[in-house]
Amino acid sequence: MDRTLIDAAKKGRAGLNRLPVFLLAALVAVFMVLLPACGKKGPPFLPEKKIITKVDRLTGKWENGTIRLEGYIEGDDKRRSDVTGCRIYSVWYPVDNPPCEGCPIEMKDFKEIKEMEISGDRFTCEIPGVKKKGIWFFEVRLIGSHGAIGPPSDKVKLNIEY
Repeated sequence: MDRTLIDAAKKGRAGLNRLPVFLLAALVAVFMVLLPACGKKGPPFLPEKKIITKVDRLTGKWENGTIRLEGYIEGDDKRRSDVTGCRIYSVWYPVDNPPCEGCPIEMKDFKEIKEMEISGDRFTCEIPGVKKKGIWFFEVRLIGSHGAIGPPSDKVKLNIEY
């Protein structure tokens, strides 16, 4: 065997022949990892529609199984004419287990109601079929003509006992 090959092997020069193979394998691995990332992050979406009109000074009354919510709508006539309905959020608590004062009240259930009345700056809405005794909380969000949901009103608390 040639003496120069033995000396080269002892000094580590034989490993230089493997360096291009290793670099090529690393380059292929990086390419395989980046190949699925084509830059598309998800399906396109439209920005959320907004309506700034809201119900202010909300009050409520219960009579014969129907809740009547009333309040004032802030904003000019053009904004009021854009309102097509409302979303009524509600939550119920039993009389013997009310929420503590200052505790956050999570409004999960809602009904969308188209049969509401806006007269000038006055808002009126009726919710039929509320016959469960207890403590009820309601909140109103107006719906715009393009399906936009407005900001929440103040919460109103009703204690229904009959």
